[in-house]
Amino acid sequence: MAIAFAETMRGWLRAPEGEQPISFELRASGGAGGRFALAGRLSFPPFALDAPARGELAISPRRLAYALAFAGDDGRRYRLLAEKRPSLLAPVRSMTSMWAVVRELDGPAVAEGEMRFDLRDLPAFLASWLPRFGR
Repeated sequence: MAIAFAETMRGWLRAPEGEQPISFELRASGGAGGRFALAGRLSFPPFALDAPARGELAISPRRLAYALAFAGDDGRRYRLLAEKRPSLLAPVRSMTSMWAVVRELDGPAVAEGEMRFDLRDLPAFLASWLPRFGR
């Protein structure tokens, strides 16, 4: 059985140009071995206004690691790397916020900061969970 769900996160990352808003809307599918394929859209002006993004979410008991690739409006390739670290002492905060870094593909970091899941998106997030039965 595969699983699918949708997730939206938003935040602000510090770049040389100053703080920049970032957001993504992703669809995750899979789940075998704690790995999900990610596909969706990412916005991170001035780097990318509405870019297709693809990657992977790896889930283990100690962390949820996101790795997304996207092309900037300037044609350069970038990766967003982010991580949530679940904690029993702060379950809501630890599952709704994550540190994120945007890097040039095989290059230096161009921005870093925090992204958050807005709890007002929780009903849509929960409704998006769809078990997929099949081969």
